[in-house]
Amino acid sequence: MNRFAIAAATLLATATLMNAQFESEARYDAGTVSALVDRVHDDLNHAYGAWQFSDADRDRLNHSEKELREFAKKWEAGKFDKGQLDGAIDSVQHVLDSNNMPVRDRDGLSDDLTQLRRMRAAHDHHEIEGDKH
Repeated sequence: MNRFAIAAATLLATATLMNAQFESEARYDAGTVSALVDRVHDDLNHAYGAWQFSDADRDRLNHSEKELREFAKKWEAGKFDKGQLDGAIDSVQHVLDSNNMPVRDRDGLSDDLTQLRRMRAAHDHHEIEGDKH
């Protein structure tokens, strides 16, 4: 009986710690979402302005900006458009996969992608405040 009680207590403690770990993650509010979108825009604009790109590379950068602007416009109206966000993520990933840019710019955009993906996951877990669906 004691073994069962110890095992149950251990399991309960582990579950509580795991739940606390996930609950400690910051929820996204409207300002956080907007700030992230602005940062990605800034990083794309920096890459666009700082380096000489081929026409195809410029097209990829422009497409990424367009996807992100469309997501931001819908977000400002209170709608978190996951499909639009997925399009923006895919477009930025395509820029990273297809452009020869300096490591610093690539790292910045790669970090942006990580943050965008976390934001999408937060949406999936209903951790975005201000989303009117």
